[in-house]
Amino acid sequence: MPSIAGCGAHADQPVSPAPQALTPPMGWNSWNSGIQLSERTVEDTIDAMVRSGMRDAGYRYVDLDAGWAAASRDAAGNLRADPARFPAGISAVARYAHDHGMLLGLYASPSYELCGLGAPNASEGHESGDAATFARWGVDYLKYDWCSTDSDLAHEVRDFTAMRDALRATGRPIFYSINPNTSGDPGAGSDYDWSSVADMSRNTVDLVPLWHNQFGADQPVLGVWEQITAAAPLAGRSRPGYFNDPDMLVAGIPWPAFMTSHPGMIETLAGQSGPSMTDAEQRSHVSLWAMMSAPLLAGNDIRSMSQQTREILTNPDIIAVDQDRLVRQARPLAQDPRVMVKPLVDGAVAVAMVNPGQQPASIATTASAVGLPATGCYGVRDLWSHTASTTTGDLPAGQVAPHATVVLRVEPRC
Repeated sequence: MPSIAGCGAHADQPVSPAPQALTPPMGWNSWNSGIQLSERTVEDTIDAMVRSGMRDAGYRYVDLDAGWAAASRDAAGNLRADPARFPAGISAVARYAHDHGMLLGLYASPSYELCGLGAPNASEGHESGDAATFARWGVDYLKYDWCSTDSDLAHEVRDFTAMRDALRATGRPIFYSINPNTSGDPGAGSDYDWSSVADMSRNTVDLVPLWHNQFGADQPVLGVWEQITAAAPLAGRSRPGYFNDPDMLVAGIPWPAFMTSHPGMIETLAGQSGPSMTDAEQRSHVSLWAMMSAPLLAGNDIRSMSQQTREILTNPDIIAVDQDRLVRQARPLAQDPRVMVKPLVDGAVAVAMVNPGQQPASIATTASAVGLPATGCYGVRDLWSHTASTTTGDLPAGQVAPHATVVLRVEPRC
């Protein structure tokens, strides 16, 4: 479960973000599922997260993405929830989340546009008022998503920093997540170090529920494997209190359902089909996000989640790797980039052996190669089969199926 810390920095001392969470946030975001947001659907999702064991596994945030707000501000210029779908307002939903041991997140945009709704609801010039509104409603998390394509980096830094300072000034610890990549500059998330501005920042353009973006580089989306490649150069930024964000999880979301519920994406990928992710690909997806110390924000419809998806998302051994307090992002081995290594707080390492190819592959490494000290015996735990073994140094994964991943926890003792 994410480790929460208090907010210690004053608004007029914006040196670095006050860490709300010392380990990556876990929860659910509404966007990928395509759920039509309302009091009923959000409360039903909260109930499903409790009932399914998601909450108790550490998934505590319930984040309402685009679609919760009314089409315009009120007469005083304040943000407001859509009155037809949230008649009791956001504060009532926040109370419901808190009463069930969960935390509530909202979505907003800087600059002049709010994705899908236009200028009246964007927060540029409204940062202090909007932050005060979020705090008054009891919001715990803000996803701040740039939606204006006529921007430059200096404009983004200014606006993202303004909301950071406004959130701090409220005195309420609100986790601050930003996405600078929908600005017309798809490299904004990686080209600038946002760790002095936000608690987490998106690395790239949007992730879709495919292993590989088969539609070509001209399409502004990534598959799971492309995201792994894009995230690798940013490993040095990951640390307690700041997290690289490779986007929300897409496990449990069939490709046809995703396309149907995202008309804007259909315009981009009109008429193009793709294979839904296999079970092996979904396990790899969650495994690799955990290896990257990434936020685990489920995007499927929790209310109708299959048992298999639930087991993938709530694997306690994989979650423990993600939530390790060192918050180190795994790095690929130079001699075999299919092997990724993540140091853990107790001196052990997590080792992921991933086969990105189309044919089964034999993958192996050694305790020495993954950075462990020399000793006569190493303890090994397979984090998907939940079996334990020992070795004198060799770490064979055997034959790894296409797009599958073997994840081991290896410690220098037996």
